[in-house]
Amino acid sequence: MIEVQYYQMISNISTKGGTEFKNRIHLPQCQSTNDVLFAILQASDPPVPSGFLVTTDHQLAGRGQRGAVWEAEPGKNLLFSLLLRPQWLPLRHSFWLSAAVASGICKTFLPELPAIKVKWPNDLYVDDQKLGGILIENATSGQFLDRSIVGIGININQTKLPEGACSLASLLKKEKDLEDALNRVMTSIQMEIEFLRTNGWEKMRSKYYLHLYRMAALHTYQLPDGKPFKALLKSISEEGLLVLLTQNGEKRFSFKEVAMVK
Repeated sequence: MIEVQYYQMISNISTKGGTEFKNRIHLPQCQSTNDVLFAILQASDPPVPSGFLVTTDHQLAGRGQRGAVWEAEPGKNLLFSLLLRPQWLPLRHSFWLSAAVASGICKTFLPELPAIKVKWPNDLYVDDQKLGGILIENATSGQFLDRSIVGIGININQTKLPEGACSLASLLKKEKDLEDALNRVMTSIQMEIEFLRTNGWEKMRSKYYLHLYRMAALHTYQLPDGKPFKALLKSISEEGLLVLLTQNGEKRFSFKEVAMVK
């Protein structure tokens, strides 16, 4: 049973039947699963355990990178936030966690979607269409991570999609069981995080590169002022910076400093 104190300040909550996850709450609707999980952390005593999960059928204000709004049809997709406590991971290497999570998701769906990729820093793509996204919000203790709220949205059964988006159902022409998909995603993510913890970044980075969108390919990028330029994606640095080869040599960018152009 989930302890009441984990969610005493949150209304309209139920446990989800038929799941493998004991430390989980399910919301028919919420503003954002990341926000709900954060509120639970603030209100909870004793501390919420690593692996705690908040799932929902519908987010009213799901967030993505750069302040983007995540739009999803109610009851059709995977929308959840996962609590992790990677206290072995230095803050300056926090991107490694994002790489492990993204690799885990790609690994889950690779047998059905061989073209699935992670678009740096953490969008999920199939060919040139967006399948989902990841938003990780960290808290630190000294120079190390204390806890991470990993928000994930993946289009599963939604078929009415905005331009540039896709789902498993739109690509495979059939619906998937959401609970089964969640179980498989969670198992794969946990395996990849453990792989990172025990094997380190270099081996994790090699796995991440197998799924990296536009890796070693020449494409157009855009600076914040709108200026486009051609570059080849060379690598990802230990700090999670995008390393591009341009006509003026090697350049490194954070996700706020450059955008990929179709």
